[in-house]
Amino acid sequence: MFMKLFSKLLFIIFFFFVIFFSIANSEKVKLGMWPFESKIIIPLFFLILISLTAGIFIGLFISIFSKRK
Repeated sequence: MFMKLFSKLLFIIFFFFVIFFSIANSEKVKLGMWPFESKIIIPLFFLILISLTAGIFIGLFISIFSKRK
């Protein structure tokens, strides 16, 4: 029961952290790659959250595949 309550509380804290982070970093940034001329304009918080999510999934896959051997 304690773990259930603790996990819900942790989720709520994380949820509010993401909301406040998104509000504080709403500036637009240009994202482009060198050989291509086109650039996209996205909010800074979106770029950071996508990068963080990609890093978590890459680490998760590396961890899963290293345990298989």
